Amino acid sequence: MSQNSKREVLLKMRERYAGRGREGRSKLIDEVCELCSYDRKHAIKLFNGKLPVAGGSRRRGGPRRRYGEPETAVLKAIWLAAEQPCGKRLKAALPLWLPFYEAERGNLNEPLRDRLLALSAATIDRLLESCRVALGSRGRCGTRPGTLLRKQIPVRTEHWDVEGPGWVEADTVAHCGESMAGDFCWSLTVTDVHTQWTENRAVWNKGQHAVREQIAEIEAALPFAILGFDSDNGGEFLNWHLADYFRERPKPVCFTRSRPHRKNDNARVEQKNWTHVRQLVGYERLENPAQAGLLNDLYAKEWGWFRNFFCPAMKHLRTEVEGSRKKRIYDKPQTPFERLKACAGVNPEQIERLEKLKAGLNPFRLKESIEKKLRRVLRAPSQRATRVAA
Repeated sequence: MSQNSKREVLLKMRERYAGRGREGRSKLIDEVCELCSYDRKHAIKLFNGKLPVAGGSRRRGGPRRRYGEPETAVLKAIWLAAEQPCGKRLKAALPLWLPFYEAERGNLNEPLRDRLLALSAATIDRLLESCRVALGSRGRCGTRPGTLLRKQIPVRTEHWDVEGPGWVEADTVAHCGESMAGDFCWSLTVTDVHTQWTENRAVWNKGQHAVREQIAEIEAALPFAILGFDSDNGGEFLNWHLADYFRERPKPVCFTRSRPHRKNDNARVEQKNWTHVRQLVGYERLENPAQAGLLNDLYAKEWGWFRNFFCPAMKHLRTEVEGSRKKRIYDKPQTPFERLKACAGVNPEQIERLEKLKAGLNPFRLKESIEKKLRRVLRAPSQRATRVAA
């Protein structure tokens, strides 16, 4: 007998069960057990309403849900606009983003706003569980070792223990698609260890002179002076152009490199390669020199402002070992700008300039502008298509 048939029989028997005496109810139970192959105790519970009828709904156990569709809708909108951060970072971002959300989509009632601000990181992750998207495959490694200056540039044997900005890590990301052959664009990422302030620039073919020029442009855009520069062993960094750039100045910059094949030596910038480059551009091949210029326009303006002013980041403090388990301890999520303002010795004029810049920004409008510029980057014709058309 099908579940629907059993349900129909039981619903009919229930109507007769309530008006019967002890003996009549016993006979109905026997009849249902014979028709539906139920255990007698199970049938009694069905008749008494202690179990749901087959095919019917059953209320979940535990307390009633406190959060529903209104909270999830607001969270999803902010989560997508903020580049899908984890629950801990999104919780820190909510007080920053909610005023802009209300300006864009209308005011929220006070109880809803209070519930959103009271959400824990675990609850945020649970509410957004169904919205999460699968991550794409990892791309190819484009680091090619530079051998000319490996003896002149020392290896950094330990992580910098710094209390202020200026000590940066650098890395490059290849926009090569599925093949490293030919010419294509690269993204250069520079991250400050203490504040997590990150700047990106694009270069064509990561030539040594081009990388040096973009690092100079990044240094001019940073709200602090570079005190130390640490990179991997790629030839785009280990060359005389960059070595002279950092050494031939009144106060030379400490230029170091990581150990070969040890990505964790530059863990902070390696992390930003995903959040600041791959999440934006993806793994498509960019093989038009014009795309580097378009990407630089996006990196230097909207994307940099969006990430440094409105996206909280967490810093790894230490790892605690308990038997065979390792527990990573992180600090409180904060935006790079908030970390920068808390630093002693930062130029107050720079902070004032950044405060004025931030006051005129809206993260939702920035996201719209980012998407518009990104479409121009990705839709630019490739060199191959241009040659075929010619």
